[in-house]
Amino acid sequence: MKSGFINVIGRPNVGKSSIINGIIGEKIAITTEKPQTTRTIIRGILNLDNAQLVFIDTPGIHKPHKELGKHMNKLAYSSLSGADATVLVVDASEPFGAGDQFLVDRLHYDAPLFIVFNKIDLTTFPLISELKSKYGELYPDATLIETSAIREFGFDDLVNALLEVMPEGPEYFPRDLVSDQADEFIISEIIREKAMKLLKQELPYSVAVTIDQIEQKEKASDIYATIVCERNSHKGMIIGKGGQMIRKIRHQASGDIANFLAQPIRLELFVKVQPDWRNDPRYFTRLGTRGED
Repeated sequence: MKSGFINVIGRPNVGKSSIINGIIGEKIAITTEKPQTTRTIIRGILNLDNAQLVFIDTPGIHKPHKELGKHMNKLAYSSLSGADATVLVVDASEPFGAGDQFLVDRLHYDAPLFIVFNKIDLTTFPLISELKSKYGELYPDATLIETSAIREFGFDDLVNALLEVMPEGPEYFPRDLVSDQADEFIISEIIREKAMKLLKQELPYSVAVTIDQIEQKEKASDIYATIVCERNSHKGMIIGKGGQMIRKIRHQASGDIANFLAQPIRLELFVKVQPDWRNDPRYFTRLGTRGED
């Protein structure tokens, strides 16, 4: 059988996680319309009849302003070595700009390269032609593929192209797994996703989630989690007037967590202020941003 590891990289908010979720057929990475949603390395596992493809979702590469951003970039860069293929996801709805150049200047890879032009449903023919010409000149040996994560277009083309370069190998993970992440991590990410979608402006970027305790019972689970923020004013926004916002976060997260665990759950949320945690590696490495163990 064929098997291998595929690094998926790109700028923030280009659709890396959405593409992986669509290919796997399960939500193994959270998605929002806000950049820098993915903060750590997440593996999604596609099991086919005669193949196993392990997709490695990485944080979006960007010019960082906090220590957490530098750490996220380091995780993305470190994933490039040792892969069997590299997939660079590009936003096809935007022209090549400074952020793309920032990534290109730092992209070093030692495996077959696939450039995926995502959001093809939002682009124009002149723009996609210009982008293909640009990236074709930069990476003449790369395979160019068009996708639309929202419309689930182009996934088969990408998988088939990847299968052609995968080596013969073993099954690295049991076939019933779609991700190597622990339940606690996925639960914390679901809660963070709902917080990011409901909270406004800059606040989502200063939010993290820790799972304090999971009490597993025969027919249900009690989950206790803490939303971490940087300021007392942020704490007030997360709780909301009369507790309305935190109730919304809890309600939306509870449904997804129950579906993930396939059982009823009771979710209790708390809010904690940890000043400037994004500049403290001792703290943010405890919040699911470590990458490799």
